[in-house]
Amino acid sequence: MLKLFKRAFKLTNEGIISAIPLIFFIWIITLYLSFAKGVVDTLPEAISAILTLLCMIGAFCAGWFYMVKESVELSKQEFIMEEDRIKASFNLIKKFPAGIGKYFISFIVMSIIMLVIFALFTLGIYKIGMHFIGSIDFTAEQIKNAMASAQDMKLFLDSLTMEQLYKLGKWDLLFLAASTLMSFLLMLWVPEIIYNTQNPFLALFKSIKKLFCKFWKSIGLFIFLTILNIVISFANTFALINPIIYMLLMIIYFYFIVYVVVLLFSYYDTEFNNKQEEESNSDSRSDS
Repeated sequence: MLKLFKRAFKLTNEGIISAIPLIFFIWIITLYLSFAKGVVDTLPEAISAILTLLCMIGAFCAGWFYMVKESVELSKQEFIMEEDRIKASFNLIKKFPAGIGKYFISFIVMSIIMLVIFALFTLGIYKIGMHFIGSIDFTAEQIKNAMASAQDMKLFLDSLTMEQLYKLGKWDLLFLAASTLMSFLLMLWVPEIIYNTQNPFLALFKSIKKLFCKFWKSIGLFIFLTILNIVISFANTFALINPIIYMLLMIIYFYFIVYVVVLLFSYYDTEFNNKQEEESNSDSRSDS
């Protein structure tokens, strides 16, 4: 696994141009959400805004994930001159529209399935929590007010009884355990779509099956990604100290996102895609 982690760092550095569409997309989405928040007043307008957002996410995911996949494929090529490798890396940006044309529908459907999964996930957590833990007896309005600032959250927590704090801790553990399990089960969904199965519903089940085919390696990869996420989340607490630290942490954050995706694609390519290619080549030789 250590070799895989190091290789992913190398591939991320070589294909760092993949960060450009990501940064541009997050900027566009931020502007769009700010605009929509100010102009959407009716239900039809809200539905239109959501559908537009869904299409934007589907187009970006289709193009960007395909671009990352091509970056991993590029690393397998041999280049005599370093200039040729650099030129080929810059040409990766041309793969973005090709990915949209090939996978746009897949990621639109995947987004819809993801919304259904999250809805069922939330409902399931609520039912399990209410059965085994019980209600904490505070309203949605109290939660909304507590989320206004860190000081309001502190005042809210200070107002709770020991029994309420105990139940709140149990709810937090339940949500953490369930979200961790769901994150693990969905870990290879995107690589499965890009590499092998364009049907997102079928890809979900195939990706889960592959997780358990390489269970301990998948667990090791997931633990590594979890540790990285905790470190990045902790570092982000210092983002508001001054603008320079904020800019530095934003660069690290975007690099982290690209690295995580490259790592997942490299893992899938190494453990599953290469073996499928070897089996296909072996079958071809047998037939001949």
